[in-house]
Amino acid sequence: MRQNIMHKGSTRTKKNMTARIACLVMSFVMAGGMAGCGKENSEKVPELVEPVSTNEAYRPVTYGDIGKKVIKTGTIVPTDYCYYYDTSVTLSKVYVNVGDEVKKDTVLAETDSNASTASGDDGSGTDSGSIVDDSSTSMDGDDSSGADSQDVKKYSHEIKQKIYEQNQAELDWKIKACEEIGDSKGAAEARTEKAINEENNRYDNLLYEYEQKKLTQQDEDEDKVKQSGTLKADRPGTVTYAKKISGSENTVGGGENVVVVSDYSDPYIEITGESFKKNTYSMYKNMYTVINGKQYDIVPYNYTNQEIAVAQSKSSLPYTRFKLKGVKDADKILSVGNTVSLYFSTSDAKDVLTVGNDSIYEENNQKFVYVKTDSSEKERRDIDTGASDNNYTEVVSGLKEGDLVYYASDAVMPSDYTEYTVALDSYTKTATVKSDSFSVEDLNSVSYTAPCDGRFTSLNVKKGQKVKKGDVLFVIDSGGGTAAVKDIDNQISEENQTYSSDLKDFDDQINELTNEITRYQKGKVATPTDAENTLYMAEQLVCQRNVVTYNKDLRIYTHNATIKSLNAQREKLNKNNDGSGKITVYADQAGTVLSVGAKTDVAVKEGANVLTVGSNDNVILAISISEGKLAVNQKVSISNKNNSGKKISGVCVGSTGDSSKSYISTDSEGGVHVTKCSGSDELKYYVKVDDASFYKKPKSYQVSYPTKSYENVVMIPNNMIYHETSKNNSNEYDYVWLIKDDEIIKQYVTLGEADKTKTVILSGLSEGDVIAKESGATSTGGSSSSSEGSDNSKSGADSQSDGGSDSSGGDAAAAE
Repeated sequence: MRQNIMHKGSTRTKKNMTARIACLVMSFVMAGGMAGCGKENSEKVPELVEPVSTNEAYRPVTYGDIGKKVIKTGTIVPTDYCYYYDTSVTLSKVYVNVGDEVKKDTVLAETDSNASTASGDDGSGTDSGSIVDDSSTSMDGDDSSGADSQDVKKYSHEIKQKIYEQNQAELDWKIKACEEIGDSKGAAEARTEKAINEENNRYDNLLYEYEQKKLTQQDEDEDKVKQSGTLKADRPGTVTYAKKISGSENTVGGGENVVVVSDYSDPYIEITGESFKKNTYSMYKNMYTVINGKQYDIVPYNYTNQEIAVAQSKSSLPYTRFKLKGVKDADKILSVGNTVSLYFSTSDAKDVLTVGNDSIYEENNQKFVYVKTDSSEKERRDIDTGASDNNYTEVVSGLKEGDLVYYASDAVMPSDYTEYTVALDSYTKTATVKSDSFSVEDLNSVSYTAPCDGRFTSLNVKKGQKVKKGDVLFVIDSGGGTAAVKDIDNQISEENQTYSSDLKDFDDQINELTNEITRYQKGKVATPTDAENTLYMAEQLVCQRNVVTYNKDLRIYTHNATIKSLNAQREKLNKNNDGSGKITVYADQAGTVLSVGAKTDVAVKEGANVLTVGSNDNVILAISISEGKLAVNQKVSISNKNNSGKKISGVCVGSTGDSSKSYISTDSEGGVHVTKCSGSDELKYYVKVDDASFYKKPKSYQVSYPTKSYENVVMIPNNMIYHETSKNNSNEYDYVWLIKDDEIIKQYVTLGEADKTKTVILSGLSEGDVIAKESGATSTGGSSSSSEGSDNSKSGADSQSDGGSDSSGGDAAAAE
């Protein structure tokens, strides 16, 4: 860790500055006294253009950037490669665990070739039972997931096409009516609406065709799976996710990740939790990050239009990510697991001459500043300006670099101070994991859950017992599946009630429209106003009635399909539970019973964990966290509660699967694949520790992890940061006193994370800058010499700011 350098021997007493301040204050007092003498004058006193301040303050004109900035936090992550099946399959074995290093052609998983399931999952990621409506004129579909999804999709598409045709026909009648009465505006609006409908319909047809094309490949994919159900790594890397399988939990859906292998040598920056949106960052002219004190331009990772179209169709957009621009060996700069600040600026005004907004005055539409002359006097200088932000303005003409420009300030500059040289440091913010939120797990273990509701009639094993593959573990009396049957009966009853209500609503709409059509056909309607156009209204209403009729037909079709599916489930459940209704669970592999969480003759719910069988050959620390997310390769600290000197380190090697994250890829034939991990009830992170003794008594330790981690960033003591509120508006700013060419100037900064003694500076200062630290001030809080001391409550890595130039040519930003 690099330490900041403080020059203790450079204390200066600014007697000449103090004297100048005293003289200036005295001149103000004398001026005030003279202003109060003499007789009254009813004429308006002209506005004083000459600036008045409690001290003379000058800032040099420098080069910098102008523009609004947004600062976000990114995490450096490896490139992930997902291994999955295109259709639902039954797995026989997953050969790798989280943390394993694999080589090219390593076998990752295999399927049970005799148990490939054709569940109808097309791998599209969409809810195959949902019905997509065409417009506000179309009802919400109510097809349950149990309906024959493909038939419903086909029928729904046909109905939508008919609804589209009726909507267009209605608009044709409306256009004709407008043209006959000379309403060109109304006709144009109707044509525009018709064009939009046509484009939407074209897109819907393309999407439907794409889905149908995927379905035609399903049989071929299933045949391929049966012929060769082996997944092999096509490149080396580290396993960061592996599907856990056990007796009844050994199936994966199409597009569900079985194994994820990560390549640490190909890192990028990810904004975890922010879904990718096209052109989100196109408005920013400058995008960069700062790593180890050096600035690197970044560019968004641009997915192809086809990739985004497929991801959107599945509502599974990947997280936003960035790459270093023009850098070949990014892994030498980006360290996987670290967090970095990302800077985004909207301005084209980059590396331009800048002056602080608090230095600019205006008279008769002419902007000017006061410049310090060789005789230390203030001289007015007219200027032309360009771009501007919250702190600084671009100077087009009238000033040159290095000119000392006056700025109004009531803040008292340090008069007795030491110089502090800004250096790079490291920052980590940690959180502690509760003792009940971490445990030691065997990655080779298999958990067995209850396959149904019921009661245990026998538990054939106990903790510590060795079992062989095929041994009986436990037996559950399902009671004939009465609870599941009752649930299906409730679904059928609810569907019938909803269906009856929907049909009544449709019939009411049809009758109302029919009556209104009849009135128009017979001419028995109220006299229209001048603004109403009732020409061809009967024809338009006929189109509307047809739309309602089509929606009614669709509702009838989906209802029948839903009831048929539910009845089939009910019959299957009853059939499986004929006879005794007892279900036996067998050991899927040999090993030792690690835990038993059930008792004989005790009620159990479907999916409840019953027992675990493992080998204790591949143990690892598993933790659940309440704040943030752990990144792969992030460090974890482990300390002994009874011996503070004994500390162990660990590193995150993967997780049980983040189901909110989407992975997108394009194969060699141009096919787009979007996959996800199934995840678990509780997301757990796996951590490898460097001392195996931890696994014997894990509860003797305290585990903490970084929620923020920055290496080699600018950090300065908290008591060197000052805070002020603008006199002209309510904006608040943080600043430091920067020493530049023997002058003390106010430099705006953007604050990041802070601890008890230091704060990360996101912008405004660079390594090597020299700032003033008041003599006698401690390094544990805000400055005691100024009422505008440090206020770090606004700090945060994710902030929006308006930036300007800084003394070193970088970006200075004051938090909004």
